[in-house]
Amino acid sequence: MLTRDTQTSETSSSVAHGQPNNRVVSVIIVLILLGALAAFALFSGDREKKPLEAKKAAVVRVARVERMNVPKELKAVGHVEPLSTVAVRSRVDGELVDVLFAEGDRVTTGQRLFTIDPRPFDEAIRQSSAKVAQAKADVSKCRSLIAKDRSELVRLTANREKDMAEEANARRDHARYQELVKEGAVSVEQENRYGTNVASLSATVKADSAAMENGKSVIQSDQAQLEAAQAALKAAESDLLNARLQRSYCSITAPMDGKTGALLVHRGQMVKAGDTSSLVVINKVKPVYVNFSVPEHELPRIQELQKLHPLTVGVEGLAESLGKITGQLTFIDNSVQRNTGTILLKATFANENEILWPGTYVTAVLNLDTIYNALVVPAQAVQVGQLGQYVYVVGADNKAKLVIVKTKYRALDTAVIEGDIKPGDQVVVDGHMQLLPDAPVEIQPAVNTGSKP
Repeated sequence: MLTRDTQTSETSSSVAHGQPNNRVVSVIIVLILLGALAAFALFSGDREKKPLEAKKAAVVRVARVERMNVPKELKAVGHVEPLSTVAVRSRVDGELVDVLFAEGDRVTTGQRLFTIDPRPFDEAIRQSSAKVAQAKADVSKCRSLIAKDRSELVRLTANREKDMAEEANARRDHARYQELVKEGAVSVEQENRYGTNVASLSATVKADSAAMENGKSVIQSDQAQLEAAQAALKAAESDLLNARLQRSYCSITAPMDGKTGALLVHRGQMVKAGDTSSLVVINKVKPVYVNFSVPEHELPRIQELQKLHPLTVGVEGLAESLGKITGQLTFIDNSVQRNTGTILLKATFANENEILWPGTYVTAVLNLDTIYNALVVPAQAVQVGQLGQYVYVVGADNKAKLVIVKTKYRALDTAVIEGDIKPGDQVVVDGHMQLLPDAPVEIQPAVNTGSKP
């Protein structure tokens, strides 16, 4: 009995101690709920009292729509090349004794650049001149002999004619005496004397003929000697001309107007004819070529337009201070490069100020056609969405209006468009991500309408 009473009193004591704790928790929960209701009521009341704030305006940059003539262009990487390049080499062997220009100088046609030691060539000229003089003397001697022999032949001819006349008279006398012998008017001894005279004169005539033939042979021999002497004279004169020509090669001149490159030889060096290494390279830089290639499918259009008018070519990639330069399309290659599917073109530039430098790479711009009175906006103004291409036009109420457009042509950062838009309209070029149709905007200072072609 004592134990049960003790347990009962302990249980009653525990319940008595737990009841106050539960009450505290309940009070705290009620207070939290009342605070939340009060905050909600206060927040709801403030919202009812405060008007709705206006939407914040988007900050954008705009540019004006312009109307202008826009050229249609083809762009390609171009390579500047000199109109012509000459590697100057020596035509003779010798020592280089003088260099008459500085590296990078501009030279003109015929300007002396180098001098090779001329002394060996001067000596060759003297020797050749002596041979020419000897050959001329031999020719003169042969001609004198021929003249003398011809004079002797004339004398022999005259003697033979005289002897033939005497022979003819002697034959007539002999014939007459033969008749007189038959008549007994003269003796046989007298007739024999006339016969002997005829025989003597006949022998003399034969000797004269033989002497004439010998004279003719001598003349022919002299003529052969003269021809040989004349041939030797021509050979000597040819050697002299060659020696003088070789001597002229000692002065090396510029073959064209141009600009010299690095000097590859110096005074005192030996140079050789036919050496593959050059003394200096000259480039003709006024005018110059710009070579570039375009896709082969553009070729028919280029050829057709070139028949109508000369096609101009511009250059990009130069410093703004150098200004804009233009050239003319002067060459279309005769075949398409099959490995690339492109056609090689060349444009000629006057390059008076030497802006284009051989070896540099530029952007060649071939002007094909012109779009007249085109509506032009900066290319970044044209956006693409689900409805296609569009621009945001800012009206007088400073709200952005979405206008569907179509891009007809694009050049550099300029776009030619068509749509419900007119010159002078302001289009958004920066800040599109903040915009919705009819959204209010805040315009910052306008920008230019891109790069005009």
